[in-house]
Amino acid sequence: MTWFPRNAAEAREELTFHRPHWFGAVAEECRAVAERVAVLDLPGFSKFEVTGPGATQWLDGLFAGSLPAVGRVGLAYACTPKGGLLTEMTVTRLAEDRFWLIGSAAAEWHDRDWLTHRLPSDGSVRLANLTDDYGTLIVAGPRSRDVLAAVSPDDFSTPAFPWRSARRIEVGSAQALALRISYVGELGWELHLPMGQVIEAYDRIWRAGEAHGISDIGIYAVDSLRMEKCYRAWKQDLEIGYSPLGASLDRFVRLDKPSFIGRTALLREKERGPATRFVPLLVESEIDAPYCAPVLVGNEHAGIVTSAGFGHRIGRAIALAYVRRDLAIEGQRVEIEILGERAAATLAREPLYDPDNRRLRE
Repeated sequence: MTWFPRNAAEAREELTFHRPHWFGAVAEECRAVAERVAVLDLPGFSKFEVTGPGATQWLDGLFAGSLPAVGRVGLAYACTPKGGLLTEMTVTRLAEDRFWLIGSAAAEWHDRDWLTHRLPSDGSVRLANLTDDYGTLIVAGPRSRDVLAAVSPDDFSTPAFPWRSARRIEVGSAQALALRISYVGELGWELHLPMGQVIEAYDRIWRAGEAHGISDIGIYAVDSLRMEKCYRAWKQDLEIGYSPLGASLDRFVRLDKPSFIGRTALLREKERGPATRFVPLLVESEIDAPYCAPVLVGNEHAGIVTSAGFGHRIGRAIALAYVRRDLAIEGQRVEIEILGERAAATLAREPLYDPDNRRLRE
C-alpha cells in the first residue's frame, strides 16, 4: 500500500502538484512510527543466499566496504570498474561462509544477473535466489520491542539484540530471520519469514500491538521517514552515474582493501576530489521538488534533486540532491526550480532527524 485512507473520501485518486489529499493520513502514519509502533507488509525485497567455502573472499571482492561479522548486518555498495554505483545491498552474515543479501524489489533481476555472471567457475560459491520464498514484515517505533516481546519468547533487549544484529526468532509457529535495522530511523526490526507464515505473524503482531496503538503504514510514510534520515533510494538517489564518494557514502568504502571492483577508479577520484556531494536541503516551498529539479546559485546550475517530500517529524519540506563539491557546506543558500518558480533552500547536515542515531540504538 502507498498509504492507508482514513475514510472513503481519502481513497480516491487526486492528481496535484500541491499537498495531496492523503497528506494528513501519511502524517498520522509517520506519527505512529515516531510515537508508538507501526507494521508494514513489504514483500518485494530481493533476497539471495550465498554459501560455500569461497563465499567470503568472493563477496569481499564485489563490495567496496567491509563484510559484517557473524550475526551482524551491514550496508554494502558494489561498483562498476569505472567506480559507478552498481547496486546497494544489506548483507547479513549468518555463519562464516553463509550470507543473506537483501536488495531493492526492483533490482531482483538486475542483481541476480550481476551475481550469477560473477560466480567463480570452481564451484566454491553457491547462489540461491530466495525472493519468491520469503516475505517481510517491518515492525518499527518506540513500542516495537514491547510488541515483539509479547509474540515471541526471544529476548529483544539491546544487550541481547543490539542494533545491526541478526537472530532467528519465533513468532507463534512462524520462524523468522529478524534483523534489527530500520529504514525509517526508529527502533525497529525486519522480520523475514517464509511466505506461508507471513499472515500468521502479522495477525499475532497486530493483536499484540493494539494495546500500544499499532498502525499500518504505507510506502509514502516510509519515503518521508527515510528522507529525514537521508537514507538513499536505489535508482532514485543512487545510480550508475554517481560514485559512492560523490554520493557522500565514504564511510562505506574501504580503499585500504587490496582489491574490489572499482577500487582503482575510486582511488583516482579520491585524489582529485569528487565532482559532487550528496546533501540534504531544507526547502521553503509548499510544492515538493520534482525528480531532477535543478539546484541553482544565481543563474548558475549547481546540482540536481533526486528525492523530495515533507518530513513530518521535523515539520519541513526536504530535498535530497547532488551539488557541486565546493557548495557542499552547511548553511549554504541555494534555490531549486520547482514548476517554473524558484524556491529558496538551505543546505543542512545529514541526517536531519536524530543525528546521533539514539532512537535506533536505544
